Amino acid sequence: MNAPDSLIVLITGGTGGLGKAVTEAFLNAGAKAIVTYTRPEAFADLQARLNHPTNLEGVQANLTEEASVRQVFHHIQQKYPRLDVLAHLVGGFWMGGDISQTPLDRWQQMMQINLTTTFLCVREALGLMKAQGGGRIFTIAARAAVELPAGLGAYAVSKAAVIALTEMLANEGRPYNVAANVILPSIIDTEANRRSMPDADTAQWVTPEAIADVLVALSTGAAGVSGTAIKMYGK
Repeated sequence: MNAPDSLIVLITGGTGGLGKAVTEAFLNAGAKAIVTYTRPEAFADLQARLNHPTNLEGVQANLTEEASVRQVFHHIQQKYPRLDVLAHLVGGFWMGGDISQTPLDRWQQMMQINLTTTFLCVREALGLMKAQGGGRIFTIAARAAVELPAGLGAYAVSKAAVIALTEMLANEGRPYNVAANVILPSIIDTEANRRSMPDADTAQWVTPEAIADVLVALSTGAAGVSGTAIKMYGK
């Protein structure tokens, strides 16, 4: 794998609470970061926060649409010699209720934002990385995906499917030196989560920076680590 200061990294969801920390960590390591965004103002805010680094590029995309995802990867292939890392951070949450109380549209929404976006992005990344002889793919699931608490049906099932998809990627990518791992955080300490849970004990949450550090470390070493679900439950 290439040294940190020569990595070319695609970060989907790079303007979100977790994405900002991951983008900053890769930039601090010297990598070239390509960030997808949906709202131009969100990417402008990211640029301002990071003091407009020259090794940061934004690509507007709707990752729920196949054509848009393919356009992102086509752009990368046209502009860059390779893609070393995909960090797919896009996702959504819905508290919901029991399966018996889950509307079909909510179920489909969770599958689309958590599973379909992951599938579309990792499919393109895997094909590209197999052709170039290696790479790293990271996805984000959740603690709920393995504990399956009642009341989080659609969300938990969509994230459990992300784990299975990542394990499949690891198996398919292994002969080509493509590693795939999935992070299982508990509650991530973001501004959005603090607003939605104002009375929670945030000291128990996992920080975006902790997750970012793991992604950078696994991008530059530990070549044999693949198909692993990495539990990050905070303190």
